[in-house]
Amino acid sequence: AMGSVADSVATSGVTSARQSSASRGNSGESRRVLLGIGGVFLFVVLWKASHFFAWTGAGTMPDPFLLPETLWDEWSTGRLLPAVGSSLVHYVWGLGLGAALGMAIGFAAATNTVFEGGHAYLARILRPIPPLAWVVFAIAWFQVSHAGAAFVIAIGVFWVNYFATYAAIRGVDPRYYELARAFGQGGWWRTSLTVTLPAAAPGMLSGFRTGVGQAWMALIAAELLGVPGMGQEMNSAAGVGAYEAVVIYMFAISGVYALCDFVFVRFENWVLQWRP
Repeated sequence: AMGSVADSVATSGVTSARQSSASRGNSGESRRVLLGIGGVFLFVVLWKASHFFAWTGAGTMPDPFLLPETLWDEWSTGRLLPAVGSSLVHYVWGLGLGAALGMAIGFAAATNTVFEGGHAYLARILRPIPPLAWVVFAIAWFQVSHAGAAFVIAIGVFWVNYFATYAAIRGVDPRYYELARAFGQGGWWRTSLTVTLPAAAPGMLSGFRTGVGQAWMALIAAELLGVPGMGQEMNSAAGVGAYEAVVIYMFAISGVYALCDFVFVRFENWVLQWRP
């Protein structure tokens, strides 16, 4: 009987502790949500004050209270969705090509000393050149087109994935390879597929996720020079002083990026579901 009482008391104590922990977790989450909402509210207040008092110069600060009306105008006139769709065309191509080449060459450099030595100086020369500097050649080679914008985006994404892949593979624990050889999994191809890629996958995917955001920065830079898309619409709106429309496209970029990041995180969790 005494044992049953003790078990009941212990069980009750564990349950109470779990409930208390859950309660604290819910309280902390609610506090973060409230703080986030408060931060956005304060930002809008300061934004409206800057517009009202013309802190940045008369007519240069968009009115946040006019954004809903401007959003409806961009939507109803058929400018918003075509611009988003056009941007996504060269975004997807540039991101895919840049990431694939960056991962492939980064993998080769990290696993082959001859290849690494042969291109090391070339990588040091080309890496500091920003993607925007290649816009001139993109226009010369591809004209003002989706291909030219994709080329600029691919360059920006390439280096992010190259260095992320290189660092991830170089960071693989050497004991994994020793264990693979002990179980008869030697050979470059077999080791690459069964040891190197699985062990380096978290770092490689982290680099790809960074590239998802890097691609948008390169994309807008390319579109400002005339490639159809959200960047071009921003440039056109700014040219006539329609700064509310500029903000709408800025928020559209933010929303599309958030959606891309959400999808990629779900994909990353699926690929790395073996992690504890």
